[in-house]
Amino acid sequence: MREQAATWRSLLYVPGNNERFLGKAQSRGADALILDLEDSVPADRKQAARDMVAGALPELERGPSDLCLRVNGELLHLAGDLHLVAGRDLAAILLPKCEDAGKVRMVAEALDTLDPAGRTGIVPLIESPSGLHAAHAIAAAHPRVVALLLGSEDFAATCGIVPSEATLLGAKQQIVYAARAAGIAPLGLLDSVAAYSGDGIGELAARSAAFGFSGATAVHPGAVAPLNRGFSPSEDDIAWAEEVVEAMEAATREGRGAVSVGGRMIDKPILERARRTLARRRLAPTAD
Repeated sequence: MREQAATWRSLLYVPGNNERFLGKAQSRGADALILDLEDSVPADRKQAARDMVAGALPELERGPSDLCLRVNGELLHLAGDLHLVAGRDLAAILLPKCEDAGKVRMVAEALDTLDPAGRTGIVPLIESPSGLHAAHAIAAAHPRVVALLLGSEDFAATCGIVPSEATLLGAKQQIVYAARAAGIAPLGLLDSVAAYSGDGIGELAARSAAFGFSGATAVHPGAVAPLNRGFSPSEDDIAWAEEVVEAMEAATREGRGAVSVGGRMIDKPILERARRTLARRRLAPTAD
């Protein structure tokens, strides 16, 4: 599950109560789809949205994009949402309003009953200062946790922050550090995708990748292709990584622990970065 989540460059939110959007979702080119039962669904339409998602899942499971489900954070709705996991091919649930590791473990215990094969992971959403304070514990709370994400708008509102790249940078970096320490995927952008369009989204994604993020969510299909491009290594990046790996493998055979590539000394940490770059390659073409 963790390896699967690490390959998600784009995760497109799809309102769970919109039949037309659900029907088109698998044609959008996203690495993963987030079928949303939370923010996009009014409180009095939660059950109707569950029924609509349940009806759409058999067809959605035939498509190329991985399927995730954003459940509700409140226990009243969360229990009903989790039952959608049973017998379905869901890669992960996005769990909002994670304040501590206890909530993650509680949901994981429920998933152990509903999904005994262990197919469905958990992506905790950090949306408050207390959640950020517990980010390392949340990221390492259970083997089902596959990625970590900061809910930027909710987090900013809770903190009294005007959301921007500058004001959220510290919190975003904490998400990267907590996720990497736990061996899971850090998801997010340095700024809101709403502030960008076209190539600007791709440039923002590439800058976010340089800060350690592996992919990000999108609320509009038009952001999918730029995110896929931005979070994919360039041809030059891949060529450099292949050269580093080849040179280090040759050095290892000769009993050396470091080697020079392009005039720069290469050792184990740089080898790991090169291997991570190669792991981010996608065999399937990026959809435009």
